[in-house]
Amino acid sequence: MRTRLIVLALCAAIAGPVLAEDQSLLMLGVGAGTERLAYKGAHMRKRAVPLIIYQNEWLAVSLPTADLKLPDFGPVSLRLRARFGFDGYKAKDATGLAGMATRRDGLWLGPAAVIEGELGELSLEATRDASGSSGGAGKGSQWRLQYEYTVRLGALSLTPQLGVAGLDRKYVDYYYGVRATEVRPDRAAYTGRATQQLELGLRSSYALSQKSMLFVGLSANRLGSAAADSPLVERRYTGSLFAGWFYRL
Repeated sequence: MRTRLIVLALCAAIAGPVLAEDQSLLMLGVGAGTERLAYKGAHMRKRAVPLIIYQNEWLAVSLPTADLKLPDFGPVSLRLRARFGFDGYKAKDATGLAGMATRRDGLWLGPAAVIEGELGELSLEATRDASGSSGGAGKGSQWRLQYEYTVRLGALSLTPQLGVAGLDRKYVDYYYGVRATEVRPDRAAYTGRATQQLELGLRSSYALSQKSMLFVGLSANRLGSAAADSPLVERRYTGSLFAGWFYRL
């Protein structure tokens, strides 16, 4: 799984300090970034996207993720999460994908839990593809355990992040597997297996005023062995850089 969620992580890092003072929030912005994919012959992918953050007592939206807030269970904040993923690809995205059938992006739904305290934030989510993409039958699933800690230095905020993600067999087989109809002399058939991957990140934001701020984020992933062993994959490490601007309405 490549690092396509850096936008969401940055949105959360920006929204968090503001929400500590106000439970209602609307922010709009624009961001641009580049990411390095794992597939053979893949070029650096560049993208520019509009950004939105909306928060109130019951909703937490950082597109393409939306959470429905549930009643807290002690120190644990419970959520129902919906997230649109960007794991899909087309054959034209990399030379090593020539002759591969298109893999579609997924819509991921499931519960999430967050614990916040003086020592940082710990979150856990477990989601399943509801779009019919992963595994071709909407049965692919994944989980993610993540820890982060924010250091505030005046107008500057820095948030290092460490996480591990688990991808089930259907997920890995759909995005990294090679079907019999896709076999070529230089590409053997491959069936995916469940795996885990390590995720590292560093996010920063700088307040230009009470209403506007700049942000930058770096992330890196180490693919699990079942993904790295795929004949489609050229490198085990992927990464991304994303930056942009937000304005609070």
